[in-house]
Parts: sequence; C-alpha cells; structure tokens
Amino acid sequence: MTAQAAATGRSDAGGRMRSREHRELGRALEPRIDRLQNEYLRGSPSARADLAQLRRGLGKPAGSVPEIWEHTIGAVPESMAGSDSTGPSRAEQAAHAALTLFSLHLQSQAAPVHWQGVSFGWAVGLLAQRDRAREQAITRRFMAAATAQSVDELLVHVRGLIDQLKAAGIGVDYAAFAGDIAALLTPARRESVRLVWGRDFYRVDSASGHGDAGDADNEGTD
Repeated sequence: MTAQAAATGRSDAGGRMRSREHRELGRALEPRIDRLQNEYLRGSPSARADLAQLRRGLGKPAGSVPEIWEHTIGAVPESMAGSDSTGPSRAEQAAHAALTLFSLHLQSQAAPVHWQGVSFGWAVGLLAQRDRAREQAITRRFMAAATAQSVDELLVHVRGLIDQLKAAGIGVDYAAFAGDIAALLTPARRESVRLVWGRDFYRVDSASGHGDAGDADNEGTD
C-alpha cells in the first residue's frame, strides 16, 4: 500500500469531525485545485502563469492581490464571504493561504502534490518518520502551526513545512487543508482540528507500517 492510499483512511476520519461549513469550503476549492494541477502537469502556459501569480500572494492579506481573486476569495461560497465592514472572512483567509501554499508546493514538480484524502497532519507525520535527524524540529514546527492564533502566525510555521514536504515528495489534500485553516481561525472549531492533526501525525506508523523513504515512491501519480 502506498503512503497516499494509507493516508486516506486517516483523513476520512478527520473529515467527519469538520463542520459542514468547512467541508463546503473544501468542496468549493477542489475543482480549482484539480484543474490548476492537471493543467500545470500537462505543461499549460496559462496554468504556469496562474500559479506564478498565486505564489506572489504568499504572505499577503487575502484580497490584496487582484490577479488571484478568481482562485482565492472568488472561489469562496457567497455565504462564507466577508463584508465591506469586516474585511476578509476566515474562509477567504483560508482559501488564500491554501491556494498560495499549493502554488509553492507544485512549483517545478513533475507529479501531483494535491493528494485527495491525505491530511496535513498525516503528511507531516510521514515527513517526520522519514527524516529522523530532523524529527524533533519538524514536530516542534508542526505543533507551533497547530497552536497558531492567526493566519499570519500559522503561515510562518506552515510555509517551512511545505518546503520540506515538497523536497520529500509528499503531498497534501489542499482542499481539506483550506477547511482546516478556516477551522483553526474559528475559536469554537480550533480544538477539533488540533485533535485530528495530532491523531494523524502520530498514526503514520500504524497506517503505513513505517515511514521509510522507499514506501511512497511516486505515490502522487494517478
């Protein structure tokens, strides 16, 4: 069993704990993420341009980069959008964060990095299992991300983890990740996301047997 297939069971359990609102956000973003990934991997110049624009939005406030509105705040269901008086909603911040991180992850890759059913917690857990020399540092960064109180604080820790996942050839379900980010920014849902991430992070061994680098060669391919 590949790492991607083993991870699906872990993420399915987490999905049942997500609120309907946050699952709805993931469903809204999924087609856009799939299309961008598929077109990029086929060598589409327009997809490359879209992803380059998304990368320019990294670390910037949601809605501040007009060129990426279509893929970020424009993809959020109207019921979850912010108002003129409140600024970007949690869902809009989450969509912006997830899509810009996805664009970073996919850059220069020849295989998919959006793995449906693979939770962020499981992916980082696999990374820690594979890289024993840096396991403690990865764990500390992951825990810092899970306890972040704002999207800016979250991105400080997550961006480094995405760089490491990219180098290790490990993907993430970015649609579900967007829902998780929105939930982390929602005080009433924050603890449930931390619970799911913690479970997934520490259940990598039981799901995949072990975390050796040879377990998941080409797991992102169709």
